[in-house]
Amino acid sequence: CCPPSLPHPGAPLSAPLLAPHSSSLRPLQDIRNTVGNIPMEWYQDFPHIGYNLDGKKIYKPIRNKDELDMFLEKMENPEYWRTVQDKMTGADIKLTDEQVELVHRLQRGQFGDVHFNPYEPAVDFFTHEVMIHPVTNRPADKRSFIPSLIEKEKVSKLVHAIKMGWIKPRKPKDDTPTYYDLWAHEDPNSILGRHKMHVPAPKMKLPGHEESYNPPPEYLLSEEEKLAWEQQEPAERKLNFVPQQHRCLRAVPAYPRFIHERFERCLDLYLCPRQRKMRVNVDPEDLIPKLPKPRDLQPFPTTQALIYRGHSSLVRCLSVSPSGQWLVSG
Repeated sequence: CCPPSLPHPGAPLSAPLLAPHSSSLRPLQDIRNTVGNIPMEWYQDFPHIGYNLDGKKIYKPIRNKDELDMFLEKMENPEYWRTVQDKMTGADIKLTDEQVELVHRLQRGQFGDVHFNPYEPAVDFFTHEVMIHPVTNRPADKRSFIPSLIEKEKVSKLVHAIKMGWIKPRKPKDDTPTYYDLWAHEDPNSILGRHKMHVPAPKMKLPGHEESYNPPPEYLLSEEEKLAWEQQEPAERKLNFVPQQHRCLRAVPAYPRFIHERFERCLDLYLCPRQRKMRVNVDPEDLIPKLPKPRDLQPFPTTQALIYRGHSSLVRCLSVSPSGQWLVSG
């Protein structure tokens, strides 16, 4: 492939370039484009590409090669890989061996100068040994031991702004703990109640008679019901506990599933997604399709004109004679 870098546009060309519009077809010895650092696309609609040192136009070279000619030149010309196009003059330039080596060194991340040694021994100007003579004996400036007038002016401006009230000092941080109402979302006038995206969590089911410390006898389980309750899966049980009866409230022990139920409630609150569903009030009568009136379905038979007797059950087939006088049914 061609090297990415190009020679300096001001360098003279190795091959002479002919100006097609000049009076004498003699080669131009020195072609330097003096347009400067501008986009060369500005000259794409003109026959010239810039101006030389004498102020004359530098005409574009004639290029009438198609893709096939360029491919053949690439295959046949051994110097094609080192030929580049100068954008400033539009001419093809053949790179020398020194220029190709320079491009290769830059591609490898090396220095352009071959004789440059980046690993030369460093000169130790400052050492750990105390020398007789100082490195620099420059006297100190006067501003190093005199208060700064610029800083004095800035401080005076800040003091004046504080006195006038334009700049207020920082307020002391208030360490008083803040409290908020847990049930404020139930009040429509509160901030949480006015939050449109807030979806309150569903409330737990209220306890019934089976959770009483002294439930009625019909809520107590028999031995067969207890055995069937223990054999069921936890998700299939109607009650997640066995109702028990105590003689008084002081004899009620601690509930063993209290922490477990609170933990499941917390899981339901933050794991179960909530969605607000808008209910549509629809009249059930509107869902029933309206039947058309019988008079709108006419014409249809309304009068019994002829009766054929002879069958006591259903007539499944019927054949008419060609003359239309006889009917055969079965």
